[in-house]
Amino acid sequence: MRFALRAGGLAVVAALAATVLTFAPYTPTPVAAAQPGELPADLALVPADAAGFVHVRLADAWKNEVMDGFRKTWEKAGPKALAALDKQFVPAPSAISRGTAFVLLDDKLKPQAVGVLAFSAAFDPMTVVKTYLPNHTTEKVNGRTVYRSPDAEFEFYFPDDKHIVIGVDGSLNAYLAKPVAKTGPLAAALKLAGSGSKVLVASADLSGLPIPEEAFKDVPPEARAILKAKQLTLAVDLGADARFDIRATYADADAAQDAEKSVKAAAELGRKELAKMKKELEDKLYDPKVKSPRPGTELPEALGTVFALGAVARLDETLTDSKFITRDKTELAVAVPVPKEILNLIGGSAAMAAVALVPAAQKLRGSAAQIQSANNLKQIGLAIHNYHDATGSLPQDIVDKKGKPLLSWRVSLLPYLEQANLYNQFKLDEPWDSDNNKQWSQAMVKVFLSPEAKLPEKPEWGMTSYRGISGPGAVFEKGMRLTILNVTDGTSNTIGVIETDELVPWAKPSDYPFDPKKPLPKIVPVGGKATFLAAFVDGSVHSVKVSTPEKTLKALFTRAGGEVIDLDKYLVK
Repeated sequence: MRFALRAGGLAVVAALAATVLTFAPYTPTPVAAAQPGELPADLALVPADAAGFVHVRLADAWKNEVMDGFRKTWEKAGPKALAALDKQFVPAPSAISRGTAFVLLDDKLKPQAVGVLAFSAAFDPMTVVKTYLPNHTTEKVNGRTVYRSPDAEFEFYFPDDKHIVIGVDGSLNAYLAKPVAKTGPLAAALKLAGSGSKVLVASADLSGLPIPEEAFKDVPPEARAILKAKQLTLAVDLGADARFDIRATYADADAAQDAEKSVKAAAELGRKELAKMKKELEDKLYDPKVKSPRPGTELPEALGTVFALGAVARLDETLTDSKFITRDKTELAVAVPVPKEILNLIGGSAAMAAVALVPAAQKLRGSAAQIQSANNLKQIGLAIHNYHDATGSLPQDIVDKKGKPLLSWRVSLLPYLEQANLYNQFKLDEPWDSDNNKQWSQAMVKVFLSPEAKLPEKPEWGMTSYRGISGPGAVFEKGMRLTILNVTDGTSNTIGVIETDELVPWAKPSDYPFDPKKPLPKIVPVGGKATFLAAFVDGSVHSVKVSTPEKTLKALFTRAGGEVIDLDKYLVK
């Protein structure tokens, strides 16, 4: 089961988080406190039997000294600018007090995302509706009015004039269909969030989530005991001692003890990684090749190195102290103190970072996606080598007795990509879209798809961005049983697989058609870049310039052409 929220649902949660930085109140007025034993009005809207929730006390976080630098920068805009901001939006941004997001599971175990915004000043609900849902319609759900619009994925419900309940894609129907549960696995965490002592509280009822066993297949065995928790709660305290408290509840004492051992093992592993980091920093700072005095342009890096050394030492002290882990029967608690000076540094530099990151955000996302895509290609390259070691030849399309391609070579790689179960479902003597194979060809295999791929809204097949070079003299030449020894141009000089913007069904025998005697088909990079990713036969992955001359590309696509190529001219490091 794919346990994931739709884009709109994630947008609601993201919006709640973004509010902290974007619309943080500069003169917050506290919301009226709840009576002893009662939950505040916003938390009273969260079902105690929900799958999980996140609650952020935005006004309290804004007032904390951690945000002092950002707050002072914000206030420098002046009262006139801040007042104008309040007038231009509804509800007034300065009135935002708290934000909560929670997830319900409906009768079909489909996740339903809901958000709650609490304000310190009353607002006119209909003004909010007309502003954000201009073409709205209304629906009565269990006596409550839901406002939605065909132009927006989100929908509103107003329990009063100080709270907005935000749904996504019909999630308010599921939420309002029954009374808010007052008892359930999240009751204690909701009470903790309502106490006002923590700036952030998040909790999840893991026992109620339909998480398949295979979801943990990539988790190291020594860490799996930690993930067997029935309930997980995180609380952030920004009081005198900044601290992250994590509490996990297990089925029995033995499971809690196993988890404690796993946490301690993870802490020890973390210390080893910190030791490596410390050595790298010291090697850089104490490098005998560095001549003193150093240029002024190198001062920021040197300062950062020294500060990083101090931070590594502080963190190592925390991991050394076994008191940060405590266990009481079935409950495991981990308290991680965070030096206030580090949080102050984060808060003081937040405004500068926000301004600097806005124009760079798209570039960073693209870089991360390219790194993931390159990793996909490396896994495919490694699988090709493992296949070669196991069978004595490079993979080729699976064909019938007459040599007609039935299934892509990618199907043959499945067992070497931890997809043996999927491979075993295919009938290798039938086409990729036969009655039996069709359902398996529709599966999305993550390693075959670029993170930047533009999928159709409802793809009929599992798609791939990675196509082998297929044609005379290429690595995937049809009808040829090839080995590494046949790549006489050198495995580091021969391209086997490329990433393109053109998607094809991954199980279908469809590759990049190459003919050395004909013009090359245009290679369209993913995302319109000036380079395309290529996996060479040696398993390395490089970014190749689209401007590379066709003659050179043909030389890179042939396995035994005898050409001499200066690769450095055409690769982007």
